[in-house]
Amino acid sequence: MLHRVVEDTSTDTSETIYMSLAARLRQSIRDGAFRPGDMLGSEYELARQESISRMTVRRASDLLIKEGLVERRPGKGLFVRNGSPAPARLVQVVVGNLEWEPCRQIARGVQSAAREMGIQVQLYDAHGDAGLDVEVVRGLPDGPASGAVIVSLHGNLFNEVVYSLKTRGYPFVLVDQRMYDIDVPSVMANNYSGGYQVGQDLLAAGHRRMAFIGDLVANTVRDRLGGFRDAINDAGLPFDRSLTVDLVQPIDRLGDWSTRIEPAVVDLMKRHNRPTALFCSCDAIARSAYRAVQGLGLSVPNDLSIVGFDNDPLADWLQPGLTSVAQPFHEMGSAAMQILQSLITKSSTTSENRLLPVELVRRHSVAAPAKHV
Repeated sequence: MLHRVVEDTSTDTSETIYMSLAARLRQSIRDGAFRPGDMLGSEYELARQESISRMTVRRASDLLIKEGLVERRPGKGLFVRNGSPAPARLVQVVVGNLEWEPCRQIARGVQSAAREMGIQVQLYDAHGDAGLDVEVVRGLPDGPASGAVIVSLHGNLFNEVVYSLKTRGYPFVLVDQRMYDIDVPSVMANNYSGGYQVGQDLLAAGHRRMAFIGDLVANTVRDRLGGFRDAINDAGLPFDRSLTVDLVQPIDRLGDWSTRIEPAVVDLMKRHNRPTALFCSCDAIARSAYRAVQGLGLSVPNDLSIVGFDNDPLADWLQPGLTSVAQPFHEMGSAAMQILQSLITKSSTTSENRLLPVELVRRHSVAAPAKHV
């Protein structure tokens, strides 16, 4: 495998020690061994008592401060916060379909960060039913969870429910979508940068007629197309809008797109002046594009170069391997959990919108355009 999303699975000894110290201090506070206003000690004293480095103690104390349990008083030491709310014991993660690898990775990222914070995670999988997903999100404020991480569905009905959560003051973080007309905390990958990298890579390979296919309901997909288009325009070339295929079908946001993708790819390839490269807005679309090309008796990349997005494990399994843009899904989930905890403990009162970098992973689905095309 050429690329794998980095997971927080470090076995570094110092990391294990600081997490263990933070867990013990957290439990002592919860058990009443330390009351609000009590001094835990200075970082120097704790380092000496535990026979560990002061930097390791600093990492543990920083984590407890972020959770809202502890405060650092310069020149004095670490104290249990007066009147601070108890950290969340349960948070909800809502995903549209765990059969989709990005959802699984985001959920694991949330769980990894929550585990360090001593927080339980309840996972809801809508199994591809957008209606059920929306109803679960609508009912979050009436449930047992102190807050939620929500993977976006990118639709008007979903947006309306998000507005209602905001007006009810329920703590939540939106993943894979930023809302510009309402102040909502979010975590996203830099989709525009990913699209721009794809455009640059295909241009460098010699392509000039490049098509795009995707579901443009999602603003993340529109950002990918925007970056792709700007890379072409910045190279001094016109962007041919007739080579953009919109697979919009909002009533089935989480369903199988293959029945719509293959006819669209066949149509592109039967044109008199067909494209030499195709940018697919996700790897699932790219997989269907492979089938369509092969069904025409053509091959990838000899007759059509194909690039995907997400760097799903299937990108390695396809023949040839699929060039794709890797999103840091695990890190997105972890970042969302960190932001959510700060909202629940009220250690932050502003809505943070975090943008994480992406990486183009090159495999063998891109080649120079054939001379006969």
